[in-house]
Amino acid sequence: MIFGEKDQWKVFNSFHDFPFGSKYLRINMKRKPGFAFFVVLFLMLQAINVLAGYPQRIISLAPSLTKTIYLLHAENQMVGCTSFCILKHPDDAQVVATAVQVNIEKAVLLKPDLVLTSSLTNPETIRTFQKLGIKTLNFPYPQSFDDICHYVQILGEKLGKSELADSIVADARKKLAIVRAKVPTVRNKPSVFLQIGANPLFTVVPNTFMQDFIDFSGCRNIAGDLTLGSVTRESVLVRNPDVIIIAMMGSVSEEEKSKWETYKNLNAVKNHKVFLIDQERTCSPTPELFVEALDDIISYVYH
Repeated sequence: MIFGEKDQWKVFNSFHDFPFGSKYLRINMKRKPGFAFFVVLFLMLQAINVLAGYPQRIISLAPSLTKTIYLLHAENQMVGCTSFCILKHPDDAQVVATAVQVNIEKAVLLKPDLVLTSSLTNPETIRTFQKLGIKTLNFPYPQSFDDICHYVQILGEKLGKSELADSIVADARKKLAIVRAKVPTVRNKPSVFLQIGANPLFTVVPNTFMQDFIDFSGCRNIAGDLTLGSVTRESVLVRNPDVIIIAMMGSVSEEEKSKWETYKNLNAVKNHKVFLIDQERTCSPTPELFVEALDDIISYVYH
């Protein structure tokens, strides 16, 4: 493909990426183009997106969805988010919601053409957006690593970035296979308590994606017979896990670690297997962050 003068623009095997629009334009330039070129290029690609029906003004109502937007290089299309979303730059989007409460008026003023919702979004809030003619796309709480991958592909398709989404998922699956191969063959599976809340004490149960952390690391969940994650400290002591992994934020996680270490007869304490793990990579991960967190868990359990 030729752009401009015959000898000025060519497509090479080594690419520069322009993260605009529904596709990546990849070119290698012999000399730098003028600013006007980038303006025209951006406007052309944005026009292509609009004509193709891809959303241009997105509100994300979940931290995991915001991470996925960044992963798909679609942050230029994001105008709103929650107070729990981590932005790479403060002006990437305006905060229009907490984890569960949405400021409808503030959100509507941003003129979104798509609102991404999750299981935490009040159904009445979703209906309000729909009544106002604003499209919504709901992502229920993922029940597995496969769900996390599938959500990336769904959003990628919605934003005109299916090729990139498929590549991200394929790469994560390859890395997952490599990480899972590190799990040693053992006669008895180590028992794990994976803590994700302190008041009340809360843990991971089956049919959630975090159960995959335990299964993929060759371990047994001490709460594997439960359907609700709320437990007592006494019940954890009775079940006596070999490993305790705490996935919470800041000083709370340090306090919990110190509390568990006071129980000297607890197997996890005797084994020196009470660990902290990054909450962002475990509780609202992208496929790649999931694999990174799993790698840490395997390292904690077996080393």
